Amino acid sequence: MSEFNMENNEGRIIPFIDENGNKVEFEMIDAFKMEDNEYVALLDANDTNDDTEVYIMRIEKDGDEDVLVYIEDDDELDSAFETFKDRMGDEYDFLD
Repeated sequence: MSEFNMENNEGRIIPFIDENGNKVEFEMIDAFKMEDNEYVALLDANDTNDDTEVYIMRIEKDGDEDVLVYIEDDDELDSAFETFKDRMGDEYDFLD
């Protein structure tokens, strides 16, 4: 989970701490709403491969702060990824 402010963040680098305590940086490439939730699409900021993975996370409120959380429900994650692909299909090639 990471603190996050939804406004004007495309291209923003967002730091996370992984399960081993290492700092990992992600670049936000999209933010979108789906049903009653808000989501972001992230790329590993240090990965230079053309076939890098996209990470989709949900934005939730923690008091007055926005936080990014992992999506554990497979159906929700699949729907969010399909929405991202529909939005960004002209900018990225997706592997199935």
